Amino acid sequence: MTNLSLWVLVLPLLGFIILGLMGRFMPRTAILTIGWGACGLAFLLAAVNFINMLSTSAAQRSNDSVIYHWISAGTFSLDFGALLDPLSMTMLLVVTGVGLLIHIYSAGYMADDPGLWRFFAYLNFFIFAMVLLVIADTFLFLLVGWGLVGLASYLLIGFWYQRRSAVAAAQKAFVINIIGDLGLMLAIFLIFAQSGHLDYGSVLAHTFSGGTATAICLLLFVACAAKSAQLPLYMWLPDAMEGPTPVSALIHAATMVTAGVYLVARTSPLFEQSSVALAVVAGIGGVTALYAASIALVQLDIKRVLAYSTISQLGYMFMAEGVHNYAGGIFHLVTHAFFKALLFLGAGAIIHALGGEQDMRKMGGLWGRLRITGVTFLIGALAISGIIPLAGFWSKDEILGSVLAQATASGNVWYYVLWIIGIVTAGLTAFYMFRLFFGIFAGSYRGETATAAEHNAEVNEAKDENTLVTAAGHQHTVHIRYSAIHEVPRVMSTPLIILAVLSVVGGFIGSLALFGLPGWSPLTSFLPSGLHAHAADLPLGLAWISTGLSLLAGVLGIGLAWRFYGKGFGYKTQMQGNPLYQLVFHKYYVDEALNAVLVTPILALGRGLTRYLEGDVLDGGSRGISMVFHGSSAVIRRVQTGYMRNYALGILFGVVVIVVYYAMRG
Repeated sequence: MTNLSLWVLVLPLLGFIILGLMGRFMPRTAILTIGWGACGLAFLLAAVNFINMLSTSAAQRSNDSVIYHWISAGTFSLDFGALLDPLSMTMLLVVTGVGLLIHIYSAGYMADDPGLWRFFAYLNFFIFAMVLLVIADTFLFLLVGWGLVGLASYLLIGFWYQRRSAVAAAQKAFVINIIGDLGLMLAIFLIFAQSGHLDYGSVLAHTFSGGTATAICLLLFVACAAKSAQLPLYMWLPDAMEGPTPVSALIHAATMVTAGVYLVARTSPLFEQSSVALAVVAGIGGVTALYAASIALVQLDIKRVLAYSTISQLGYMFMAEGVHNYAGGIFHLVTHAFFKALLFLGAGAIIHALGGEQDMRKMGGLWGRLRITGVTFLIGALAISGIIPLAGFWSKDEILGSVLAQATASGNVWYYVLWIIGIVTAGLTAFYMFRLFFGIFAGSYRGETATAAEHNAEVNEAKDENTLVTAAGHQHTVHIRYSAIHEVPRVMSTPLIILAVLSVVGGFIGSLALFGLPGWSPLTSFLPSGLHAHAADLPLGLAWISTGLSLLAGVLGIGLAWRFYGKGFGYKTQMQGNPLYQLVFHKYYVDEALNAVLVTPILALGRGLTRYLEGDVLDGGSRGISMVFHGSSAVIRRVQTGYMRNYALGILFGVVVIVVYYAMRG
């Protein structure tokens, strides 16, 4: 089987190098040609690989191409190779395909940014890092790709480095992901110490002792929790919204956060050796899904609603993997890439049309002005809400069915609880997504009227007839007049339409076995059998019950959202005094607690050490030594007068001292 993965890896790297070195001096057309071309050719080669793989028998759909002989020491050797199998193939199509659409969209969104060349260089680098992570055939180069993905996210989240908040968000993402990197490194050390190998083939075929397998899997999951924003290492992802919206779409849909789900699936033979680790994966996934969904209920920033939605949906994926249904987790990863990229790019189109506004309290009534964006955003909202027959319905139903199957097969109450959590989260997802949709598109436009009523003086002074300028503290916010709001250019709307189509039909690549059609499961049949062989089967009657309840939860969520927000978003000021509302609105005060417990004490310690250890001890000690030498040299300098009589007197005094000394000694 042909393996073109090396070229899929090299092309984005070349794009990054060219743009990084010469992009500053290139015209816009050249920047777009290189940025789009690098990712587009990578996707084209990935598609060629996929077509070639489909024409190959299932038993031969794996090609580990050795590119470079890296290390040879005694009996140990390590090569740099490109692994192409159905799992890495699926990820390559998602990374390069969705990544290409985001590249195209970015040409419109970032059109006026002076750092356009730098932005596309970073995008290409992000694709390169994720491809390296996916095609690596050893844990060593997995670690390299893992770290480079973190670096790429740091660069893109902090792209607008002039903003203090963007720099802080980039640093937060980098630090939290370093915790995950440490977990992955420790897991790799333990793997090598116990097996003597680092290549996937040898390690995944090795049988570890129970305790060792559990330790390795839990350390791997620490890395996954950090990269895929699961409890307790999720805090970086909402703050990552400080980056440009296409960056948010790329991180949430196609690259960074999917890495953890991929790693659990890739190392599934290890996780199958530890029931404890699988229970932890399922449990943390379920709790994270519910926890993040509850926070999304009350967010006011449209990008943060989607950010917490991503954390919640990733929890679903880990729930599936925790009950042996790794293929179900990958299935939801694929469908989620379609509708989450659509939702983020739709949010970007709204922000672009409103001159940078992200607060849904200042939106509303946009259905008549942004019809393409509105229709595609509605499709994305329906898909993530699990409404039949859109993509999210099939993958979410697959996950909930597998959790219920595990509960009935094991008789463990905990899995019944997780299934109920999944149903409740499905309802919450539908509610907050349509709260967002109605807040943006229903009712009347609130950005213009509220501003005019509160700041008439500044409105009258506004020079641009299409804008209303208001003051908020020392910052100035521009509000677009309703009549000036217009649909985004075609370079931005075309990716929205393509992703909307994929969000409608993308679910049909998965398994419909729960509907009595076990033969129709293209993705499950394509992926390695080990990714679903250990999952429990669910009787058809229970499958229909699970499907019906999840669908009912979604419909109820949409109905409640219509009840409260169908006529537009009204921010209930009376809720501000509700303690429960405040608890959720402030994200359970996790950031405040971390600041109090970790950040503030560490900063205080650092400042104290800077002042006393560095200032008084180190600097003071060095200054004291210099003062000793300075004083002694001043005394010695007085002896060197330059007068011969003084030197003769000194010699005479010395001779007298010597004579007296020897005379006294007899």
